[in-house]
Amino acid sequence: MLDKTRKKVVIAEDETTLNEIYVEILEDLGHEAVGFEDGATALDYILKNEVDFVVSDLKMPIMDGLTLLKELRKRHPSHPPVLIITGYFNPQIRKDALEFGVVDLISKPFDFEKISEYLDR
Repeated sequence: MLDKTRKKVVIAEDETTLNEIYVEILEDLGHEAVGFEDGATALDYILKNEVDFVVSDLKMPIMDGLTLLKELRKRHPSHPPVLIITGYFNPQIRKDALEFGVVDLISKPFDFEKISEYLDR
């Protein structure tokens, strides 16, 4: 793990522009960030590298955010915390995601101060 203030964060977001923006903002906040456009590629990276935190879109092609979490739980028991972001928010989806073990599920657009709070934990 990197030092306590600088985290290595994986972003899984299928919208290229958002992916690039998220990476840039996290880097501006002092973190190392790497972005992927699907959950499968992000999963492969996480399994091969030391990662402190994952921010994943809920709905993506190839592998969605909850499937990414499910695979992490199965293949990497001490997996990093996962925060799910979505433009399709509803209370039941959030409840299901929390029961599944995500740190939280928040809706887009969101304030990066919220992400910083999770990274500072």
